[in-house]
Parts: sequence; structure tokens; C-alpha cells
Amino acid sequence: MAIFGITSRYMLFAVPLTGFFIGKYIDDQETLRMTNFRDKSALFGGNVKEGDAPSWP
Repeated sequence: MAIFGITSRYMLFAVPLTGFFIGKYIDDQETLRMTNFRDKSALFGGNVKEGDAPSWP
């Protein structure tokens, strides 16, 4: 039985896909935020010279 055109088969795909895309968005935002601290940590920074590529993307 469909309520507003939403069937149980639709929900089997829509709910997991929505969770996946929300999680991917949050992970991408966290990666973008962490690039501000790239190679600045005393523990993981190492010796990066000016002009060198960062140690992680």
C-alpha cells in the first residue's frame, strides 16, 4: 500500500542511500576542515619544506 506514492520497496533503497550521502557529506566536510591543520602537528608534521606538496591530500 502506498502512502503519498511512497512504497515499502522505495524505502528499502531511499533510507540507506540517504544515510550514505549524509555520511559522505559529513566526512567530506571534516576532511576539508582538517586540511587547515595539515603538516602543522608536532607529532605528525615531519620536516616539510616550503613549496613541497603536503604529506596527505
